[in-house]
Amino acid sequence: MLTTIGSFDGFHKGHAELLEICRANSNDWGVISFYPHPSEYMNRLKHSLFTLRERELARLVLGIPNMYVLEFSERLKNLEPKEFWRLIRERFGVDGLVMGSDFHFGRNRSGNAEYLAELARSEGITRIFIAELKDKAKYSSSQARKKIIAGDIEGAADTLGYNWFMMSRIIHGLQRGRTMHYPTANIDTSGHIIPAYGVYSSAVLVNGEWHCGALSVGNNPTFHDVNDTRTEIYILDFDGDIYGDELIVSFLGRVREIRTFGSKEELIRQIGQDIISCRKIYDEVMSREEAKRFLVRSREIYNSEKINPEIIKLL
Repeated sequence: MLTTIGSFDGFHKGHAELLEICRANSNDWGVISFYPHPSEYMNRLKHSLFTLRERELARLVLGIPNMYVLEFSERLKNLEPKEFWRLIRERFGVDGLVMGSDFHFGRNRSGNAEYLAELARSEGITRIFIAELKDKAKYSSSQARKKIIAGDIEGAADTLGYNWFMMSRIIHGLQRGRTMHYPTANIDTSGHIIPAYGVYSSAVLVNGEWHCGALSVGNNPTFHDVNDTRTEIYILDFDGDIYGDELIVSFLGRVREIRTFGSKEELIRQIGQDIISCRKIYDEVMSREEAKRFLVRSREIYNSEKINPEIIKLL
């Protein structure tokens, strides 16, 4: 198998060159990744861009034929580069490598791309590609995370090559939206990064179909009765009981910041304006062929396949 190795916290434009080299040089190729994300394991990162199931969905949508997820553990972290190479070579039948020039692996990141190429060549492997990646500072997982946390959803989409999304279940909330004629569903965001407080346009996959959603991230400052962060979504053109269901929520753009209103009536009027803005952004995104293709393919895969990636214990 021709393979590329890395954390692959989602698949962004910085990965695209590696994936295209794999695609162009083999029908039997894939990525070797890790769970949890090494930086999460070492407490350098609170949450990765995507959960493992979200990564698996992105992998299927992007047409990556194989993703082998290794359990990241203390033993794996402390493997010397040569021993790590031996294990993956034997376990996955690696017969070709694709790497970025800045690739590092093994204990204390002591192995690099040239060293791994040397190990592979010593075993008769000749399909070795080392790519000089362009715009790495611009197209990286860390850049995408920074943009999402700042509320720059469009910027994150530019980094990723598709709209950032989460797969989450609906949980009970205060049900205040029903009293304002805009019933909202509360999204469980535990285990996810959270965008900056604000109102966002979104695409919501519910009951097998995409709908426009008006999504709020904040603490309901107008009512002064919520201390924690709540993520609530009003799904346009939809009426149904979805408590406990899993939704895919694709973030499309930020409409405004969260602010305090003078009255409940003033907030209701603003929500009406927010919904108009959210639908406008949704329609614009759906008019772009590449963005729509990702959403359509996501729906097809989610509706027809089990998204249940396996974690491989290498040691």
